[in-house]
Amino acid sequence: MVGRRTQLGLVAVGGAVVLALGVGLLRRATPPPPVVERPIRTVTALGRLEPVSALRTIAAPLSGAGQPILQALLVDRGDAVQAGQLLALLDNQPQLEAAVAAARAEVNLARSRLAIARADAGSGEDGQRAKVRSLEAQQRTAATEASRYQSLFSSGAVSAEERDNRRLSLDTVTASLQEARVLLARQQARSTAGAGGVDLDVEASRRVLEQAQANLQRAIAARDDNLIRAPIAGTVLQVFARAGEAPGAEGILQLGQTGRMQAVAEVYESDLPRVRRGQPVQITSPALTQPLQGRVEQIGAIVLRQNLINTDPSSNTDNRVVEVRAPLTPESSRRAARFTNLQVRVVIGP
Repeated sequence: MVGRRTQLGLVAVGGAVVLALGVGLLRRATPPPPVVERPIRTVTALGRLEPVSALRTIAAPLSGAGQPILQALLVDRGDAVQAGQLLALLDNQPQLEAAVAAARAEVNLARSRLAIARADAGSGEDGQRAKVRSLEAQQRTAATEASRYQSLFSSGAVSAEERDNRRLSLDTVTASLQEARVLLARQQARSTAGAGGVDLDVEASRRVLEQAQANLQRAIAARDDNLIRAPIAGTVLQVFARAGEAPGAEGILQLGQTGRMQAVAEVYESDLPRVRRGQPVQITSPALTQPLQGRVEQIGAIVLRQNLINTDPSSNTDNRVVEVRAPLTPESSRRAARFTNLQVRVVIGP
């Protein structure tokens, strides 16, 4: 009886072992459920911060008289400037100012000659002779003044400028006297019936005045073009040259309108299908205390070589990228205004 019970127990144990093995084999044969990979919905790229408007490099004007030297720099890095504001002066500015003064003097002299010619057109030989006598008296007075101021200058009583002004007055009167004498000689050679020569003199004087006025305008334009002014309102971002230096190929300084900033991301060409206009953008950097926000506004149409390099030495440094521009929100622009050209990490989407 006991032996039979033992046999039955062994059979039960064996059946249990077989069942357990079968279940284990069945579990092994059943494949695990497939893992569904979630699609990547964001694009990450390196980028930089810069003003929305293009940066302006301010250079010295081209000059045929050699390389100009920076005489004075009137602004410095970080200064806010207005459009048209004077930024710097070059060392050839005094010569250009002197050229304007000389051209203006020529205009005044031409006007005097024209006035004389017009007056002579309505006067006879007697009137012209009286004019010559008047100019001769003026010349004697001017010569006396010039000689007196020369003596005063030699003794140190007056400046060189005052002495030169008296010399200029003498030269002007002398030139007018010479013109008046020439006109008197012409009138004396003409018959009293008139040959129309006086009218020709007026026309010639008028043309001389026009030429002098054109020369003055050219001198003023050359002087004004030599002044270094701000083409836009903005902030001085970089200074490349200081007083006493000759500006190089990089120019004098760089301006930018930092009131509106943007992130320029270099997106791999393989990631472009997942980038669309209007997508949100988050910008981070160790230099930023908190992320900046913006939205994609422009996707470049030219594939470029990557300029920004990842710090990972194993990364590919010869990738082809497209620039994606994302203007920042007003609050983010305010915080990013002092970080032009900062390298950042840009996350686009979803």
